[in-house]
Amino acid sequence: MTNSDAELKALKDMVSRFAREEVAPRGDLQNLVVFPPDLHEAMEKQALFGIGVPRASGGAGGGWLHLAVAAQALVEHGRSLGTAMSWLMHVLISRFVILGFGTDGQKGDCLPSLASGKEIPCLAISEPGVGGHPGKLTTMARREGGSFVLSGEKAYLTNGPMATLFVVLAITAEGGGRKSYTAFLVPGQARGLERTAPMDLGFLRPCPHGGIILDGCRVPAEGVIGREGRAYEDIALPFRQVEDVMMTAPFIGGARAQAGMIARALRERGADPGRDVASALGWVAAALESLELLSREGARMLDEGGAGHPGLLSLSLYLRQAASDVQERLSAITGLAGLEMGHDYAVLANDLVSFMKIAGNVARIRQEKLGRSLCS
Repeated sequence: MTNSDAELKALKDMVSRFAREEVAPRGDLQNLVVFPPDLHEAMEKQALFGIGVPRASGGAGGGWLHLAVAAQALVEHGRSLGTAMSWLMHVLISRFVILGFGTDGQKGDCLPSLASGKEIPCLAISEPGVGGHPGKLTTMARREGGSFVLSGEKAYLTNGPMATLFVVLAITAEGGGRKSYTAFLVPGQARGLERTAPMDLGFLRPCPHGGIILDGCRVPAEGVIGREGRAYEDIALPFRQVEDVMMTAPFIGGARAQAGMIARALRERGADPGRDVASALGWVAAALESLELLSREGARMLDEGGAGHPGLLSLSLYLRQAASDVQERLSAITGLAGLEMGHDYAVLANDLVSFMKIAGNVARIRQEKLGRSLCS
């Protein structure tokens, strides 16, 4: 076993233990639309928010592979996709946006507090009624002296209700039918920033969602993160690729939890499950082993070449479809075996299926483009 393998195993064991002790026993999580402060504090004490942030910046170290291992373990043993999604978006923004695009000053100011969990980031791209479509976003940032003044509204923001730091994409130039976007670091208490009421998606609880209204919100020029006018190309599009790859890990964890719950129910019933059920459950087990290997390979590709690594798009599209196939097979098994799985299983299954539908249209468009490229 290499040192890297030992490190990953130790991380997996630590997160698994935390999930079993602090997340799984809580029956209130599936009813909450805001993240419970005491659970957030427990995650802070375990240094979970520091995974993926360099030790020199106050983090726990590690890369994308470490985050994938932790995300899978958190859902597999905590059985709360919403808890994992709130945490995962926090660490993705810390690593990809702040570490990846921040100046030395911005990284020095933000990363230690993000790694400790005291600062909570939120990526603010989507807007009411249009999502994140670059041609339809309207939030503007006009330059006034040494500052920018932001005006507009953002919606569907993961961790928005509790965020203390927003990364806001706003239009800073427009011409020839094209909009140029710049990203700004906006403190949650900034004058001219107002939060809208928390949203209840009906799934992914207790991961909070909400929006912000920017009305003459002034941000100093030092608040620009990344290249001015290039935020959509540099940050928004690659972040979606990173998100697609990294989200596979918690889905695998959730499916493993489901398979374990089904197997336990069959054991408790006592009778032989029959050839068809056993075969279908074996297919799920083999599929999940394969998906875990591919998911970790995707994370390694991010570590090696970033979001532009060749093959990531195809891999993420395949993983999404395969994860959907696993969910269909798990549903078929419970029907075939005549199992009543109970409320906890139903909540987890609904979370997994519902979340995959959110970006399903984007995945279909990418799939179509890939198919057309083969025909051109």
